Amino acid sequence: MDFRKFTSVAILTAALALSAGSAYGQTSKGILVGVVRDSSGAVIPNATVKIVGNSDGAVRTITTKGDGSYRIEALDPENYTVTASQTGFAGYSAANVIVSPSQVTTYDMKLSIGGANDVVSVEADSISINTENGQLTGLVNSTDLAKLPIFSLNPYELATTVPGAQVVSNSGFSNGQGLQVNGARPRANNFLLDSQEINDVGIGGQAFQPTIPDSFESVAVLTSAASAEYGRAGGAVVNLVTKQGTNAYHGSVYERYAGSGINALGGQERGSDNPKARFNTHTYGFTAGGPIFKDKLFVFGGLELQRYYGSQTANLLQLPDASGYATLQKIGGPQVALLSQYLSNGSYLTTYNQVAGRTVVTTNVGPQNGCPTTGCIITTNTFQRPNASTSNPDTQWTYRVDYKPWEKDSVGFRYLHDRSSFSPDFQNNGSALAGFDTQQGGPAELGAGYWTHIFGPNVINEFRVAETRLSFAFAPTAATQANPLFALQTINISGLPSLGPNQNFPQGRGEDLYQLQDTVGWTKGRQSLRIGFDIGRQLEKDLVSQNAKGTLTFAKGGTNANGVSYISALGNFLQNQLGPSGTATRTFGPTRIDPHGWRSGFFAQDDIKLNADLTVNIGIRYDYLTNPENSLQYPGIDPTNPLGILVAPTAVGQPATATVNKIKNDKNNVSPRFGFAYAPHAGGLFADGKSVIRGGFGIFYDSDFSNFVTNAAQSAPNAPTGTLTSTTGAGLANATSLVSTIPANLTLTSSVTSVVTNMVNPVTYQYNLGVEHQFPANIFLAIRYVGSRSNKLFANQQYNYFSGLTGKRLNPNYGAIVARGNFADSNYNSLQVEGAHLFSHGFQIRANYTYSKTLDDGSEIFTPDGSDTSYTANLAPGGRRQDYGPSAYDHRHYAVISYVWSPVGLHTTNAIGNAALGLLTRHWTVSGTSRFQSGIYGNFGTYGIDINGDGSSTNDRAIVSNKNAPLESGGIDGAFVGGTTGTYYDLATVNGPVGNLVVVNPSNVHFLIPYGPNNQYLSQEIGRNSYSNPGSMNNDLALEKGVGLSYLHLERGKLVLRAEVQNIANHNNIGYLDSRVTDIGTGNFLNRKNGLEDAGRQMFLWAKIQF
Repeated sequence: MDFRKFTSVAILTAALALSAGSAYGQTSKGILVGVVRDSSGAVIPNATVKIVGNSDGAVRTITTKGDGSYRIEALDPENYTVTASQTGFAGYSAANVIVSPSQVTTYDMKLSIGGANDVVSVEADSISINTENGQLTGLVNSTDLAKLPIFSLNPYELATTVPGAQVVSNSGFSNGQGLQVNGARPRANNFLLDSQEINDVGIGGQAFQPTIPDSFESVAVLTSAASAEYGRAGGAVVNLVTKQGTNAYHGSVYERYAGSGINALGGQERGSDNPKARFNTHTYGFTAGGPIFKDKLFVFGGLELQRYYGSQTANLLQLPDASGYATLQKIGGPQVALLSQYLSNGSYLTTYNQVAGRTVVTTNVGPQNGCPTTGCIITTNTFQRPNASTSNPDTQWTYRVDYKPWEKDSVGFRYLHDRSSFSPDFQNNGSALAGFDTQQGGPAELGAGYWTHIFGPNVINEFRVAETRLSFAFAPTAATQANPLFALQTINISGLPSLGPNQNFPQGRGEDLYQLQDTVGWTKGRQSLRIGFDIGRQLEKDLVSQNAKGTLTFAKGGTNANGVSYISALGNFLQNQLGPSGTATRTFGPTRIDPHGWRSGFFAQDDIKLNADLTVNIGIRYDYLTNPENSLQYPGIDPTNPLGILVAPTAVGQPATATVNKIKNDKNNVSPRFGFAYAPHAGGLFADGKSVIRGGFGIFYDSDFSNFVTNAAQSAPNAPTGTLTSTTGAGLANATSLVSTIPANLTLTSSVTSVVTNMVNPVTYQYNLGVEHQFPANIFLAIRYVGSRSNKLFANQQYNYFSGLTGKRLNPNYGAIVARGNFADSNYNSLQVEGAHLFSHGFQIRANYTYSKTLDDGSEIFTPDGSDTSYTANLAPGGRRQDYGPSAYDHRHYAVISYVWSPVGLHTTNAIGNAALGLLTRHWTVSGTSRFQSGIYGNFGTYGIDINGDGSSTNDRAIVSNKNAPLESGGIDGAFVGGTTGTYYDLATVNGPVGNLVVVNPSNVHFLIPYGPNNQYLSQEIGRNSYSNPGSMNNDLALEKGVGLSYLHLERGKLVLRAEVQNIANHNNIGYLDSRVTDIGTGNFLNRKNGLEDAGRQMFLWAKIQF
């Protein structure tokens, strides 16, 4: 890490801190609160409350206030022994009070009359209700991380088991483990590691993927109305907390195996003639921790090595077969020599596999050297590269040091490192020819230091400083970079794969984030205040893919100066002429951008204990996030004059110019927070302190993400594209020398993609109200209403679309003008039911069910699954009102059950029999999760048909004619199929093998595709996302057996053999179906077989030694 830069930033932000009054701290510590009462329920003031950490021996002491309440802040998450004493009462001692991170834990105590030497000892319940605030928090605890199956090894995976969180079954567009929470978009979450941000600045999600579950203590998922300490998330704030060393030495050594040989085939693989390649993955690792000096200095660390042994399957390619290649060599000349170079001099004929049973394709290349006047015939066939051996190593290691020199101070440092790569990258570049392979990967470093100081029983300060350095790129391999052809232009010839470099590479991003955080906790009388700040400096470097080397696209047809015609694009290539309408293009834009920024926040939170039963929460926070878009030469579009981004040239022959429109930084991100918790003690079943009514409200703001900047950097006016073409004759000659002559001219018809200058951070209003009760036997039940309203969500707006009446753009002098801005809104309402029995007597079960409805008028700036576009049916400003309907992320029903069962087993007094029973019945654990989710919503779209002539053939939807007719019936206006305009023809026969036009009575079919160039049918279109796709069910199971190692003199050690199975029943889940009305009659419309998910049962085997 660059600690010199880190230190300079720390000094600067520390100086700012001296003048700052408040901010947010996003603590990973816990808070313990409660009320001490006597046996009649009366509060006991001035009682002494003492807590001792069971793992590290840390001691904290405080006295109760006048209302009998106490509050102890900045506690490390662990189990504590809590005692209370007061003159005239017997002492009270509770063992194993669990304090969780990032939330308030309530533990009330009752003292009975007795002497000072009398002590009532109890075992604390493993579950408690929150009687202090309206914040909703789901916790993935240490038992979950240790026992539940985590197939990705990423602990964030288990966040989908908490109430309000759901699996992202649609396109999440974010990195890492997808998570959608309470109606928010998957990008709207804020992911933390020990309170430090690890978000992917480009697309959202986790930029760093933790994969050593044994190194982590818990995952706190703040889902609704979090305190003012947390922010920048319209969805959830998800905080992953690392383990620390304790007074006991503990750790593990393990190997995990995964392989194709123990997996079942997925829905699309069954019966496929191109099954996936075989693989084996071995993951080795260890963790270890313990004391250096008891009660003072602790260490914990871990290492994991993942090694992949297998291969990947490349895409099928159409290439000249042996006969066709031989014919090309006979033709000869410089163009054949160039083509041969791109094709590795025909080596694919012996190294690639020619796919059997495929039809030979013939291409007439016209008169060439050595060819008859009727032309030579080039034959091509289907080839496939052999499965490539894959290099996919991942090495991750971490350590943490905690030092507690005395009772008032604790300091520590944590470092985490990861380096991974994946090569060759057939997932993103599967059609690459040999010599043009790419790879993906990069390093990550995360360092953090923290210092907690106790000024007194009522004043505590938490200070944190961190550096996060993340880098990831999709880039050419070293062999590709050494290939001389990699520096040449890309060539596109119909009937052949793209030749030359794939100019989508390199692309990637690197981030250096330096954070300084401080939070002060101050308890005075009834009030408990937390104030603090977070100053972050983000240094980002993005690699932008551009068509910088140029692309030649050869077209068929045309007649050259000698009167010779060529009917194929390959024929024109051999003549080195583009053909009519063939193009030479090149983009002149930046290949690197540096969208640096500041991320600053300030907060104050006051929890007011009005009486022993009622607490009210009031908070305020302010976020200031600078815009990354202003790093571009031309940052944005003025929405009041969108065409003004381009300025007409002042003279004929001169290029157009552009207007510099800076994006205004959003300075209005003020976030009030309110909450309450009422836990009555009047007596009775629901007034015994075991029930609570609580609710909360808060305003939250999402962050921008730099993918906006990347897209704008790839478009005019930041990246003007030059094009050379000719529609006459045989097109432009000397094609391979054209790229260097392309001018970097901006024109009024250049396509623009940018953001509006008044773009702000999307705002979400979160609110909840619920009732919770703690039953005997560690049973918990909660029923809640949870809702949210999001405004100013990111969406697209076209400003210069086509008119159906004129067939031209609204302003024919300009091209497409596309802006990203705050054009969409959403609304979420839900009923959530949660039940739990946390780990006790070897058994834990948690279950929750959510019935919800998420409505919006735009779900993403990109196109989600089940949709053909992210644009509205009505492209006019304000047209989104018509598209208000189910969100692409709307799942009406979601239920999840997680469980852990470790039975005690059988015992006998006979030594041999007891040993046998121990082997057969003891130290077994069965655990798992079951998730049930209703399907996503899709459109009855008319893909390929532009009903209203607005220039888009993806944003229109059919109209319903007869709702009682079969869904698989439809009619299409003759204007689209060569029939009579105004007459409808049966879609099934239009799409049939013959393609006959059969007139159909509109009243006899379910759907109609009308011809409406004047938008006359726009208001009749079926609503957006009106088709509910099938749901999914996933049952995941783990079974483990522990064997003691006493015979190796390891009294605390055991060998654990474990098997984890994902989708144990190999259930045929069905994803989204083809609901395009234009596919009626093709066999694809609503075809459930085509929708089978390509994910069969997968198994993972573990061998682990724990000590």
